[in-house]
Amino acid sequence: MAHNALAHPVHAGARRARRSTPVPQNAAEAGIARFLRSFQSLLVATRLYQKNHPLALSALEGTELHLRTALQQVSQVAIGVENGAVVYSPSKGADPVPLETGESWATLAEDWSRRGLRSLIFLPSTNLSELDSLARLWHTAVNWPGPRALEDWPAQFIAFRITGIRANVPLRQRPGTILATLVSVLVARSGSSPESARKGGNGSDAASPANFEDLTAALRILARLEPIAGRAGQSTPQQTAEILHTSLADAERRTLTQLVRAMSRAVPIETESVERYLARLAESLLLETVTAQFLAQRLPATEVHGIFKNLGDAVAQALSSIGEPGETTHSENGVPTALVHAARALLPNMSKDDSGGAEIYVESLHERFWDELPAREKAALLRGPEAWCVPVAVVARHLERLLDAGRSSHGDAPVRESRIVIVNYARALEADEPRARRAAAGGLVELLPLIAKLWSNASPVELDRVAVRSLIAEEEPAIAGISVALVEKLASQAAHRSDFAEFERILLVIEAAPRDAEHSHLSALSARLADDTIWSVMVNASLMVGHLDPALPRLLRRAPERLIEDLGTRLAAPTGLDSLPAMARLAIAAGETVLGVLESHLADPRRQRAGTAIKLLAATEPQRLVTSLPRTLPGWDWNLQDLAVAELTRSDAAKKTDGIANAFVAVLPETHPLVAPMMLDEIGLAGELSAVPLLSEIAAGNLVALREVFIRIKAIEALGRLRATSAADMLRTLLRQRAGLVHTEPAGLRAAAEEALALIENHPSSARVRAARDAADKASVSFARPRRYMRIPLERPFNANITSPVAAAARVSSISLGGAFLESTQHLAVGDHIRVDIRAGMRRIHSTAVVRNVSPAGGGVEFLKMPDIDRERLRRLVRRLTS
Repeated sequence: MAHNALAHPVHAGARRARRSTPVPQNAAEAGIARFLRSFQSLLVATRLYQKNHPLALSALEGTELHLRTALQQVSQVAIGVENGAVVYSPSKGADPVPLETGESWATLAEDWSRRGLRSLIFLPSTNLSELDSLARLWHTAVNWPGPRALEDWPAQFIAFRITGIRANVPLRQRPGTILATLVSVLVARSGSSPESARKGGNGSDAASPANFEDLTAALRILARLEPIAGRAGQSTPQQTAEILHTSLADAERRTLTQLVRAMSRAVPIETESVERYLARLAESLLLETVTAQFLAQRLPATEVHGIFKNLGDAVAQALSSIGEPGETTHSENGVPTALVHAARALLPNMSKDDSGGAEIYVESLHERFWDELPAREKAALLRGPEAWCVPVAVVARHLERLLDAGRSSHGDAPVRESRIVIVNYARALEADEPRARRAAAGGLVELLPLIAKLWSNASPVELDRVAVRSLIAEEEPAIAGISVALVEKLASQAAHRSDFAEFERILLVIEAAPRDAEHSHLSALSARLADDTIWSVMVNASLMVGHLDPALPRLLRRAPERLIEDLGTRLAAPTGLDSLPAMARLAIAAGETVLGVLESHLADPRRQRAGTAIKLLAATEPQRLVTSLPRTLPGWDWNLQDLAVAELTRSDAAKKTDGIANAFVAVLPETHPLVAPMMLDEIGLAGELSAVPLLSEIAAGNLVALREVFIRIKAIEALGRLRATSAADMLRTLLRQRAGLVHTEPAGLRAAAEEALALIENHPSSARVRAARDAADKASVSFARPRRYMRIPLERPFNANITSPVAAAARVSSISLGGAFLESTQHLAVGDHIRVDIRAGMRRIHSTAVVRNVSPAGGGVEFLKMPDIDRERLRRLVRRLTS
């Protein structure tokens, strides 16, 4: 097959070829007029000065600048002289119009006519050297003989190698008349009508499919016809017909029939130039021939792209030797003249150095071949081992049509068919031929949006596995790079559709690959698969309410530090605590890998890390937190201590971890004074008898760090709960000790000692105390933390002010010796420490408090620290309210 004889007809609809943006005609006219004036100045400068004179160079640069400006308005600057007037063509193939800019161009028209010049066409490839050569030819052309001048201009342009400017090319063509003459001559020479040619003719030759020898012959005929048709505007139809008959005298009838058939299918477009139509006709012949050979099974699918690749190489070569319409140019590999002329006609803005445009064109022509292939043959190919030969853009359009048909018919058969095509296309990833693997990998990357649409609810498992296997086995670096991108996107799609089991399978296979220099790209891919986007998707999915995907804990525990850091950031958000149960579920499912890191974070000097560890361990394995307290609590600030104690004492007795009270006893001497009261309450409620000696020391005020009155009161209350008879004498001393007539201990402390003694010695008065505590215990059943004191609802709420950290007004709707419920517009969060000022009639009670629970109405606070006088006021207020 004569593949090297393929002509290069450039697609008439080459949408990606460069085009000038349409502009108003007056703008184009003004730009061309400025260029003409600068060109006239160049002619004067060339006549007066030598070649390299500064003024001549300046005029030359100005002319080139104005030409570039004009070319921004039109695709080519086409200027001519008709009937003594200067005309220009506003667009390629359009009828020329007079140049009217308010000035007379009569002198210029006479000058052109005197030199035998009818038109000049300046292409975008025009350069400074060609403009200079044209200006110097201008002054010698006045000596050329008049009748020969029309032919001398093109000849001189060839001699001076001026390829960006064309001379005496007709600006006004009548393609309809010319083409009609051409068709009539072809019909007469072939002996068949267009209708019979379209049906295949009557001869045996016409019945066989066109081959590449036929194509070569037809293109050579077009090479003869193109210059004849180009000059037909200067002749009568009879003269043109005689020239055509003479030119086609030695043409075979089969070739002429093929041309007639092609012309009957490729109908001329209105205003289309003859040159452009013949180029489009050559393109049609090429596609018809390749299609015929393919359908006749004489051209394998694997060789189709090679046909067009050779065409692209020929185009690039033809463009480098492009000449005038009448020039008979041949390339070194035997490319016919038709290819050269087709390239010039359909890629007018392409320079000889621009091979990229030719490559784009031949690829579009390749796509057009597959697009126009009959649907049955295309579908069969896409189901076979050579599916990779079809350009990915064609595959995408085929699948889109299938899906459109499925949407209109409301069936799932098109989706199944589309999936089969994709999976079959992917099998080429494991082909022996590198070309197949490269095409399949690159094509699948482009098809990823469509793959995501086809597998929206489940992963393409077979496709994923083929892609990963081929990536691991791939030895070509370029193909491996494409495959890496493919696998990375497939894994990302699996994660985003929440198929984390498939994502994990892909990751495990990649990690199981050899760890050597040849597979270093796999290590990098494994790291990228846990990027911030996918990681966020996995964490979000793991914290959703409902079933936890078993793959998620396994995936997330691969980076326990990162997971805990992420959870800590989320916990610090205003609504972070809402996700704490889901976080605890995730931590438990992740197992020792995460829980062990959490335990190590308890001693982390960074407060947020330690706080996250406290919250998560308290919600998952509080025993780890309890065991770690003696080692870690002394190093915490009082906020972390308060957080840990609050979390450990939150649950009820049936669910509470063993050993909490014992651990509190061990660390109590090193505990912050603001946290000690809560520990003392827990020791008393838990019945921890081993704490009696320490409690007695605290109650007596013998421990300097815990000598705060409120702490001593809490120790006394704990002794009473424990029925610690050994502390009775110490309590009596606190009650009776005086300095003269004045008690040495505050009234609140003495009141607590009196109640504790009543419980220890079982006085009759202890019934009232026991009843009050029993009522408090019953009332606290529905609360996370048991209440130490009975809370008293207020019919008329007290006014209060929150003075720190942000000033705000509040109302106290219930109050007790240990805390109150505040209704406030200020947002309260669990764990916040505030300073509150309560107004109860004429009394003011100042306290430092911590928010223990929140609700839409406000927040419950626990009093941590209070001046002795204010605590006595609170005690009297509560006694009055309960009496």
